Amino acid sequence: MEIIGKLLENLAIFLLVFARIVGMFITAPILNLNHIPAYIKLGFSLFLTFILFPMIDIPAGLQLDSFYALLAFAAKEFLIGMIIGFICYLFFSTVYLAGHMIDMEIGFSIANVINPMDENEEIALTANLFFIMAVLIFLSIDGHHFLIQAMKQSFAMVPMGKIHINVWMVDQIIGIFITIFVIAFKFSAPIVVSIFLANVLLGILARTMPQMNVFVVGMPLKILLGLLVLLIIMPLYAGFFEYIFDRMFENLKDFLNAMGKG
Repeated sequence: MEIIGKLLENLAIFLLVFARIVGMFITAPILNLNHIPAYIKLGFSLFLTFILFPMIDIPAGLQLDSFYALLAFAAKEFLIGMIIGFICYLFFSTVYLAGHMIDMEIGFSIANVINPMDENEEIALTANLFFIMAVLIFLSIDGHHFLIQAMKQSFAMVPMGKIHINVWMVDQIIGIFITIFVIAFKFSAPIVVSIFLANVLLGILARTMPQMNVFVVGMPLKILLGLLVLLIIMPLYAGFFEYIFDRMFENLKDFLNAMGKG
């Protein structure tokens, strides 16, 4: 009853908390999947708001004396939530970028062009495999708990209505994009290097044996070599995924600190 009474006294604050959490659900990885119905996302956002609301300190001097002021603050909170989810989504897109690099080298990227089931839908085979692995490992290490904890801490780092656009945020975004490309290249490097060496070998064979059809021989060879290397290094990817998630939460914390700077 005490929580209900506090909620009724601070209904506007409750709506601001709800706006930030809904913003995160729109862009955060796993939570933003199209397969999850919108009413389930809204219901879980409301449930999470009920849980976090008693733990959040209401900032002093927050003026919500009109509907338009509440609407403006809600838009800011919604933007903060979307930024939090988007930063996490960027690090999840690392595995997609690495998967596309591998697909291009192996030859699986042709599935993006030739799809007998639906010509309007692209199929990234290795990228989807890596994404499913990333989701399973993220849930197995309780990454969703860390994401909820990060949302709670965001109210202390960036108090409601205190968002600041500054040069530190720009530096953090640039650093995040650099980190994503570096990690994606490291992720795909073993297979990309192996296929590159195979291409060099095929080039030498094409010069020494002009009668051999390099294209016919090269396609199955690169697929076989790529899958073999992928099978060998697959156990190492579990630790690599955890490294990606650690970097994700570190960069998210740094970005929230930059956002909260005046």
